[in-house]
Amino acid sequence: MNLLWWEKRQLKTVWKVEKDDKCFFLVGTAHFSPYSFKKSLEKIIKPVRTVVFEGPLDSESMAKVAEYGRSGGETPSLYNVIDSEAIKKINKQLNSRLRLKTSSIDFFGNIFSQNQSDLLKTLTQGVRPWFGFFTIWSSLLEWSYSMDLEAYEIAKRLGKEIKYLETIEDQLASLDEIPFERIVNFINHIDQWKSYREMFLKTFLSGDIERFSSVTKEFPTRCESIVQKRDPIFFEGIKTLSMFGVFVAFIGIIHIPGVKKMLLEEGFKITQKEI
Repeated sequence: MNLLWWEKRQLKTVWKVEKDDKCFFLVGTAHFSPYSFKKSLEKIIKPVRTVVFEGPLDSESMAKVAEYGRSGGETPSLYNVIDSEAIKKINKQLNSRLRLKTSSIDFFGNIFSQNQSDLLKTLTQGVRPWFGFFTIWSSLLEWSYSMDLEAYEIAKRLGKEIKYLETIEDQLASLDEIPFERIVNFINHIDQWKSYREMFLKTFLSGDIERFSSVTKEFPTRCESIVQKRDPIFFEGIKTLSMFGVFVAFIGIIHIPGVKKMLLEEGFKITQKEI
């Protein structure tokens, strides 16, 4: 892959939102990404006083997510219901990753400390289903960046005021409500992950949020607890902040259609931008 080509791509998931004499920016983020948008993110963040995120992104909060995810308790085990062929294919890919020692976003801890014949079983035993899934997904993606984390680090470095639209507890409760069947179904279709990843990248880079919503509809988090229940929360938080000056809000791109619709209904003018 020509990394320099990726670096030259403009970020198209940016919207300028205006009403009366108020103005702010809304950015749809990719939580996992194979490339950095550092230059675009710095350009967006530098002029504003306040930077807004879905929830806390500091190392302590991330550790709390990992600790909670690993404490599966009585939650059902993914390993017991995943198809045997899918298990074989996932273990083959995980062990290949181990041998290559490539890096990924370490949200969930280093799982490749030792060679094991059944890494999938290790990853899914005694953990919450969403945690097991995201550990597998992030490991096999081989993508090294997160727009949210990059933006957070830039905001900290530039001394910006940082605000959140929800708490870690809110986020964990939403994750726990992801339907178990959606997670299992997506994992069982491991053969389709490559084409899914390609469609994800293509539609994200194009900035076509309607198309993005369509091609990613089978992803486990495209569900009520993650999208429909949280969109109004994000909207209310953003609308309240709009009364206090210019800011930029970073939310997952899957939330943009719902939040955008609510803003339009409130009389805001919204213009898509390229940065």
